[in-house]
Amino acid sequence: MRKIPAILSALLLSLVGVYLVSVSYAKPLAPPLRVGVLVSDSGPLYFAGPIQRATVKLAAGDLAKAEQPVNVSIDFEDLGDSDNEFLNATNRLAKFKPDLTLAPIESSSAIRFLKYIGPIPTISVSALTEKIENSSWLFRLATTQSQEIIALAQYIIESKADSVAIVFSDDDYGKSTMKSLAMAFALRGLSRVQVVPIAESELLAKSKPDAVVLASMEQSVSFLSNSSNLPRKPNQLFLVAGNQANYSNFSWAENLSGTLALSSDNEVPNSFRLRLAQALNRPSIQTSQNPMVALAYRSYQAIMLSAESYLRSKSTSAPKLKAALLDTHVDGKDLFTSAGFLNQAKYAVYKYSAKGSYSLAGEYDPKQ
Repeated sequence: MRKIPAILSALLLSLVGVYLVSVSYAKPLAPPLRVGVLVSDSGPLYFAGPIQRATVKLAAGDLAKAEQPVNVSIDFEDLGDSDNEFLNATNRLAKFKPDLTLAPIESSSAIRFLKYIGPIPTISVSALTEKIENSSWLFRLATTQSQEIIALAQYIIESKADSVAIVFSDDDYGKSTMKSLAMAFALRGLSRVQVVPIAESELLAKSKPDAVVLASMEQSVSFLSNSSNLPRKPNQLFLVAGNQANYSNFSWAENLSGTLALSSDNEVPNSFRLRLAQALNRPSIQTSQNPMVALAYRSYQAIMLSAESYLRSKSTSAPKLKAALLDTHVDGKDLFTSAGFLNQAKYAVYKYSAKGSYSLAGEYDPKQ
């Protein structure tokens, strides 16, 4: 057999290589999934922005390396605090042409954004207000305040409490939470419900309720600091989302011993905590009870869910992506209701120690 000169052999190999590369490039490339992420770089929740960005980048990186990879193109936008900032951000987003968006984490910004964005699937990772116009394209990965209040009322009733006092603050949060709780108790047949302003909490000593729910935010400190002075403590004290916090730095922290709080089951895997802590160079995230860690994990889930819907629908069409999101199942149950609310089956029960910190004490699955 005639030998091929070495230089010709090398040339043939290089040509084969060029051919193979040409063939590979000739294959149609799937278009990227375009996701607009509305972050909080300004305003009262400015500290959330870096966490949101780091989380979304982790998810996009994982999807690029997945067994069935998805190329996710991300546009981060902060709606700002002024009309001009909102206009500039939405103009940039319009040029990006997102297939899906992650909603702002503040209710006021989300309400304004949803009026602008139009028929595009939007995933919320925070507990936005329930009263949002144009929300037919909104999917909530976080339970709403109303859902958590209903679950708390049911939990208290099932704990055999025959009488309940709702101590509320004289502000919008306290009043709205008090009204929602009172309605939830009434609808479940509990007639002995007393509503008490924080300023008149001494009335609890006379009524002696089986359970007390503290419906307040900043004013919670004034009540909790004086609770040891009550002639008779309630059998059980419950906190709500607005005052579930770490009180270990207060001298009266022992007053909280045995207090319970209920919140949606937002267990964050240790592996995710570690990766987020490394990405932000913040080791404390590995053990932090800060709600921002759970929000970060939901942001990661939102990007993964977007990609899953994209793969199942095989399209970037808004109606097809919406249908795929509605058809998402977890443990055999629909993840979302037909209105886009989270079908939250289980809640975490947290219990406070005498040191003022809380830890997981169990889980609760409300009876339907």
